Amino acid sequence: MGSKKRKLAIHGGRKVGRCVLKYYHQRYSLFSRYDEGIEMDDEGWFSVTPEAIASTHAERVSASAVVVDGFCGVGGNAIQFARKCSHVVAIDVDPRKVGFAANNAKVYGVEED
Repeated sequence: MGSKKRKLAIHGGRKVGRCVLKYYHQRYSLFSRYDEGIEMDDEGWFSVTPEAIASTHAERVSASAVVVDGFCGVGGNAIQFARKCSHVVAIDVDPRKVGFAANNAKVYGVEED
């Protein structure tokens, strides 16, 4: 049994898996600051909540709320909650995704040590 090679397309200097190419074309609806250093893996492309939807969800939460995002992925929802709420705890089982979420939060200026 041979190993499968991941097919990549290069767009704007970034390698993107062919299976997520249609999501790449929607990148600015996922993260409006995509070009400022947003990082994602293939799963992140199709699992992140579009920014406008995440922002609407965050607006429905009290500004003084503490939010726990138990499946933060690459941080789409957590970033929007952090822009509106007093404190956000972002958790994911995949350490790489936590790293992506932390980087992406920094891009949006809502990171915390």
